[in-house]
Amino acid sequence: MKTKTALGLLAAVLLATSLQQAATARAAGSADTATGGTRIEFSSLDPNHPLHVYGLLYLPAGSTNPCPAVVVVHGTAGVNQVGAFYREPVVKAGIAYFEVDFKTGIYTGPADRPSPDTLVALGFAALKELRKLPAIDPDRIGIMGFSMGGHLTVNTAFEKNRQLWLGDEKGFATHAAFYPVCKAFLSQSDCRVTGAPMIIFYGTADVYGDGENVPAFKKLLAKKDKFEVTTIEYAGAQHGFNRHAPALSYYDPAAKDKRGYMEWNAEAANDSLAKVLDFLRQTLSVK
Repeated sequence: MKTKTALGLLAAVLLATSLQQAATARAAGSADTATGGTRIEFSSLDPNHPLHVYGLLYLPAGSTNPCPAVVVVHGTAGVNQVGAFYREPVVKAGIAYFEVDFKTGIYTGPADRPSPDTLVALGFAALKELRKLPAIDPDRIGIMGFSMGGHLTVNTAFEKNRQLWLGDEKGFATHAAFYPVCKAFLSQSDCRVTGAPMIIFYGTADVYGDGENVPAFKKLLAKKDKFEVTTIEYAGAQHGFNRHAPALSYYDPAAKDKRGYMEWNAEAANDSLAKVLDFLRQTLSVK
């Protein structure tokens, strides 16, 4: 009987210890054994939409000094092979990769995804979270996103959004957007940007209209704010040209005729990888 009681007490102690260790790991960032990234949880800056989200942080091997970083935001489908396509090369280039998950527990698809304003508050929250980490250089943090995440990437470049959520704090050091659905930006009344470098990748056959809208947006920024955004155009490439999977048709009210379409294009994908690496190295001053 005494033996059973002792074993019961030992089990209770071990359970309590395990729970305490788990809580500590969540607070400081815990390793995700499936991917090798460190899970970091944080909340939106918007008190009206206090969404709780997380990201996985991948640090360059052997990094001893505070290193540059990039916040990586998925498209409507969520974290998938698109982000994974760039992850290892970016980390090997000496840049930390913070891949956030803004979908799990927030929305299910195109019909109920959050508004752009909601996503902007989450994007800047990720920036502030990274700035807390000793391993990250707070002045060399960029943002990179795909489709919905690309739209967010551009949105965080507008001065009005930076000021709303960061006040006197600096915004992202650089912006790399992939097929960001630029149509909504063409009606912006205030096009002032922070001045941080920006690059946009898009295909001319994009069903969200970026083949026409990205060049128009480039001209708009040049005219209204005298800002030169770098654009990389891929003739004949579709939305999601860097999604290495079978072609996909789906419903999306933001697409032409509400029909979304994505198709892998190896040439465009590989070229974009090389070009975005060069862009990030230059604009984040990677040594």
